[in-house]
Order: sequence, then structure tokens, then C-alpha cells
Amino acid sequence: MHNRRYISGLDGLRALAILSVVFYHFSFSWAKGGFLGVDIFFVLSGYLVTSKILLSQENFKLRTFWKNRISRLLPSAYLMIMITALWVIFFNHRLLTNLLGDTISSISYTTNWWFIFHKLSYFDSFGSPSPLKHIWFLAVQEQFYILWPFILMIVLKNTKKTKKLSYIIFIGALLSATLMGILYDPAADPSRVYYGTDTRAFELLIGSFLAAVSANKKPFTKEVSIKHKNQLKLLSIITFSIFIFSAVFIDEYNSFLYRGGLFLFSLNTALLIACVCHPKGILGPMLSWKPLRWIGTRSYGIYLWHYPIMVLSTPIYEIGNPSYLRVFIQLTITCIIAEFSYRFIELPIRKLGFRKYYNYLTISFFKRNSLAFTKKTATIISVLVIISLAIGINNIVRIKSNLENAEIYSSQTNTDETSEGEGSNGDSNETNEKDINVSTENDEDISSTAAEDYNEILAIGDSIMLDITPTLNKTYNSITIDGKIGRQMSEAITLATKYAEFNDSDKAVIIELGTNGYFTSKQIDELLDSFSKSHVFLVNTRVPRSWESKVNKILKEKAEERENITLIDWYSIASEHPEYFEQDGVHLNSKGSEALVGLISKNLKI
Repeated sequence: MHNRRYISGLDGLRALAILSVVFYHFSFSWAKGGFLGVDIFFVLSGYLVTSKILLSQENFKLRTFWKNRISRLLPSAYLMIMITALWVIFFNHRLLTNLLGDTISSISYTTNWWFIFHKLSYFDSFGSPSPLKHIWFLAVQEQFYILWPFILMIVLKNTKKTKKLSYIIFIGALLSATLMGILYDPAADPSRVYYGTDTRAFELLIGSFLAAVSANKKPFTKEVSIKHKNQLKLLSIITFSIFIFSAVFIDEYNSFLYRGGLFLFSLNTALLIACVCHPKGILGPMLSWKPLRWIGTRSYGIYLWHYPIMVLSTPIYEIGNPSYLRVFIQLTITCIIAEFSYRFIELPIRKLGFRKYYNYLTISFFKRNSLAFTKKTATIISVLVIISLAIGINNIVRIKSNLENAEIYSSQTNTDETSEGEGSNGDSNETNEKDINVSTENDEDISSTAAEDYNEILAIGDSIMLDITPTLNKTYNSITIDGKIGRQMSEAITLATKYAEFNDSDKAVIIELGTNGYFTSKQIDELLDSFSKSHVFLVNTRVPRSWESKVNKILKEKAEERENITLIDWYSIASEHPEYFEQDGVHLNSKGSEALVGLISKNLKI
């Protein structure tokens, strides 16, 4: 495996990895596990870097290695960061709040730790996510490139035996995977262990382990028996099938992933890489298909550009709901820029080195009579202008509304200010009469009915509960409301002990959770057990995120299992009325708040 030959099949593997990541980011339901594509890149990076060091360890120089890594990776990345930042400054003001921190952390390749320390989720994001969020992966990779060669050279000075080295590397991988399992909390967002260099190092180290195991051996260059060919074929089919199955069906909230699943997937990836590299295998030729190789060789540029293009050209209320036409246009733009990056930045730097490339650009720029250069420059500028217009057309139209909605809860604040001075009747309620058959004229009847049926009402929820609090207070005289931004089911379980007095047959409990992430059947059972005597009303969720259907399925099952539970089907109504939501497509405006409270009132009256 360790020779100087170019293995084109690895480009095909890169292509499959980047496609799975891209389709996952575009929220296609058939790419639930597409995020696992980064795991393939991690293992592959560990393998290639360690192989290079082991092959040239006698002449290996850390400074030269770091210099080459920086010159090959940073120019393209910095260009993307600069253009993205400028675009946000001029055309997307709602993202300005976090721009400085995101930009600095991206430039310094510390994005993953920046997100960890600021508790920014990879999986749960409302409104427009940071267009630089995907840099976390490159940050982990760059940190590995800085630390691993230094550590590896120290180890190699103390042991020349690659077998012993492979043991050491594998132990390191086990420790990292164990740390992930220890830090992972199934009741909380998994972003800490997902972002962490310490908890993702095992994937890079498994790639390094593959390199160490195969060092100084040439088992894949000699003829193999028919029996071994068949075994290799079977192994290739199994490892490739596991990758495809995982990319399609495994979702990010599966606890198994963080308690050994990613470790096993990385081991499978290492075997997959070995099968691709084997000259007698079936995967190498299959993955050497020209279209796959084209995508694979441009995978770095595709990864850099697809995410900011997606974020900056997708209306907020459509995030999580992919349009095939929009995605096609976005991917076309991504591929054009990736091709430009590959031909005019990555390849020249790879051939000339950064300094010669920089000198070439400088000299070419001042050659006024260079017609060819002028044509190239004009073409490049024209392409960039067209791309910029295509990306920003939606945002330019919305600049005014973005400025007016700088605070996500601005309309909620207005509702709070007017709720004391106004009655429950309002113009917006006319729409709700048709939608949910709750007349605004019957607010007093609703309140009195609720008071007769239930002595007290408790409402527990997340930020959506905060959205509807003023309207709930207008509708019910005797109601206790406990809403919190970002609340997860795990917090509500603990909170329930505070409201033990509501566990009574003459009391109603409204539970609105699921906006901020997935929860298990066991978790909600714990919460429902705390209110086993009271009448519980479960409000299902309308949130354009991957966990929406899973959460609603669990809520429906609980309503069918328990006699004291009523399901309030907010999803069916809200999914048909985008005008009920703020620009983030998640939180409710005043009209949406009235609609949801009207639906709750209707159910409590039954």
C-alpha cells in the first residue's frame, strides 16, 4: 500500500464523502447520515499524513511539512472567508452579530472550540446558521496537522518498530473514543463531543493506525490467490455497503454513534480505504470513474463553498425544506467556484509553491500588455459578479426587513407591551376563526369553561411557550406558565418536581417541547409519569429540522398509550400557514401565537 503510485480510487471515495456531506447539509431526508462523510475525510487524512511521514521520516522536516500544509489549504479557505464576510457586511445584516467571532475563529482554525465554548449547536440552529459553521471540520483537521507530526516524530525516536507504533496509535484512538462516550449525554445536545478535537481524534488516529500497520509492507503489490481475491471482494462489498447504509439511515441523535458507533464506522472506513488501495480489488476501478474523480479532486473547494452559498441564498423560512431547483442552482454555483479554486489556486500552488505562485500573480498583474492575462482576469471577474448576483438576489430584496427584524423576538416584545391595554379581540383573530374555528368573541367562554373543568392549568415549554405567553395570560385567568429559550426534554423532567401539586385530576398540564431537538420515548415517559393523575395536553411541533417527524411520532404514540393524554395537533395547522412564523421559520409572530392558543383552548374545552 505504501508506494508512490497515485490511487485514483481515493478521489472517488472523496467524492462520495463530500456528496454525502453536501446532501446532509441541504437537509435531504434520504441523507440522514450524510454527516458521516466528514468521518471518511478524517480517517483518510490520518492515513495519508501518517503514510507520508513514515515514508520520509529520515528526511522529514516539521517546518517544511507545516509550511506545505498552510500554503495548500489556507489560500482557498481565506478567500472564501473573506468573500463570505464581505457578503454578510453588505447584504446580510442579520448575520453581523456573530460575524467577528466566527471570522476570527475561522482564520485561526479554532472554530470548533469557539462553538463549544459558546454552546453553539451543530445540529440545532434557528434562523440562518453561521455561513462559516462548516469550518469546524477544517479546524479539527488543521489542529491535527499541527500536533500529530510533532507527536509522531517523538514516538518514532523512541521506537523504530512500526508494530509497536501501531499499538500506541490504536490505544490513543481507544482513549479518544472512550472520552467521547464519557462526555456524551443522551439527554443533551451532542455538539460538544461532535466538535471536540479530543473526542474526534480517534478517527484521524484510526487512519494513522492503518498507515502504521501497512508500513514497510507490500501485501497489495503481489499476486493473490483466487480465494483471497474472493475474500477481498466480499470485504469490499461489506465495507462499502456499511458506508452507504449509514449515510442513508443513521441519524445524528442515535446514542449508539457516540458510544462506540463512530469508532466502529471509522474502523470500517479504514478497511474501506485498504480495499480501495488494493490493486486487485473491485473498488479502486469502480471509484475511478471520471465524474467521481472530478468531484473528488475538487472536494476541498466544494466543501469550502457549498455551505456559505446554501446559507446566504436560502430564505430563512425555507431552511430545512430543500427545493430541488434551488439546490440545483446552488450546487451549480458551488461547482463553478470549486473549479475556479482548483484550477487557479490549488493546482498552481501545488506545482509552484505559494511564494512562486504569489510572485507569478504579482508579475502577471503588472504586465499590462499581457492580453491572455487580461482576458483571464475579465472572465474571472465576470463569473464572480454573476455568482454574487445569484447568491444574493434573495437577500438584497430582504435587506429592509432584516434591519427591521434585528431581534428575533421583536414582535413578541410588541405583544407584551400591548397585552395589558388591549382585550382579547384583535384584527388578526379574524384569520384564526377560519383556521381553527375558535371565535375571538368566545374568549370569556373559553376561560370560564377551563376554570370549571380544571381548577388550575400548568404550561411547560420552550421559546414557543414564551411566544404565546401574553396570549395565554389573556385567555386564562388561572394559569402558571414556565417557558425557557432552548429548553430540552431533560430539563423539563427535572423541572416537573417543582410542580408536583399539579399532579391532580382537576388540573391540566400543557407540554410544548421538541423545538430544540430530539428526545427519546423513555425521556418523555419520565415527564409524563410526574403528571399521571392530571390531564396532559401534548402540543406537537412544527420546526423545519431533522428531528421534527421523530418528535411528533413519539408524541402521537404517547397520546395513544395513555388515557390521560390529549394530542394537540399544531403541526397540521402550522405547516399550512408560513405567515404564522417569524423570519426564522420557527418562532411565532402575534398571528401565530393567537392561532396556537386558540387551538389549545379548543382542545381544553372538549
